[in-house]
Amino acid sequence: MYRTMQKAYIITAHKYPEQLYRLVSRLNDGASYFFLHIDKTAELSNFRIIESFGKIIHFVDREKSHWASFGFVQATLNALKAIKASEHKFDRIILLSGQDYPIKSNEYINEFFINSPHSIFFEHYPIPNYQKWPGTDRGGWYRVDKYYFGLKRHQLFFSKFLNLLSIFLPFLKRNIPGKMKPYAGSTWWTIDMYALNYILNFSEQYPQFNAFHRSTFVPDEVYFHMIIANTQDKELRQRIENNNKRFYIWETSYCAHPNILRKTDFESIAASEHLFARKFDESIDSEILDLIDINILQQKKQAVKMH
Repeated sequence: MYRTMQKAYIITAHKYPEQLYRLVSRLNDGASYFFLHIDKTAELSNFRIIESFGKIIHFVDREKSHWASFGFVQATLNALKAIKASEHKFDRIILLSGQDYPIKSNEYINEFFINSPHSIFFEHYPIPNYQKWPGTDRGGWYRVDKYYFGLKRHQLFFSKFLNLLSIFLPFLKRNIPGKMKPYAGSTWWTIDMYALNYILNFSEQYPQFNAFHRSTFVPDEVYFHMIIANTQDKELRQRIENNNKRFYIWETSYCAHPNILRKTDFESIAASEHLFARKFDESIDSEILDLIDINILQQKKQAVKMH
């Protein structure tokens, strides 16, 4: 018998409204709601097509969520607050990009979450990580001990100036609040309501933590990870699997973004045990999404593999 879990999908997008529509239509299993963040710099009217799904769609407060900025973290927090304020009690909260896509059927995804001993799928690792950030990257310490204010020329200049000044003026040195240990990991994750409440409570109780990460480089790969990985809450810790169940292909570990997936990647995608993949671009290759639809998502029976 087909069982469903009530899921909240947080989906962030700044372009490709048709592709976002396609993503929502594939995930719409009758038990899911969609909390959409459309970047503040995008034309919202272009995304009105999504409203045709009706009451399952919720647009959350918009932020300028430029890459590497705190705006993406704030947008995610806005969505978490909207989910908490909702009349629904969700079993899972899944963070996706508008350029993600499921690579397992809704039935498979539901069965996976029902049968898994974990309810939080969250990739995280401690800093320093010299395998990922070798050489002058110092194992990733720059993520937490260097100021970053943005990619514009004046922002980069001010960041470099303050980082240099902090060498000679110790009071300017960046210190992680509360002596927390630094962690990083993938932006994309799945959590439950217990973790959602924990994150929001932490964010509200420690505003200095938010202030610290407003000058962190790519804080969406650090902010939530430090909250989760530093927890002493035994109930929360036992719910976590250190795996985000996402399929990517990276050209090198130094790349800022994963490769655009194409039809030539289909066999690797089909063989993956992950639930979602990124990233896709219909303007570059729409055939890969057609292949996934026909050969994976429309298949009635998929054996759920647990580890």
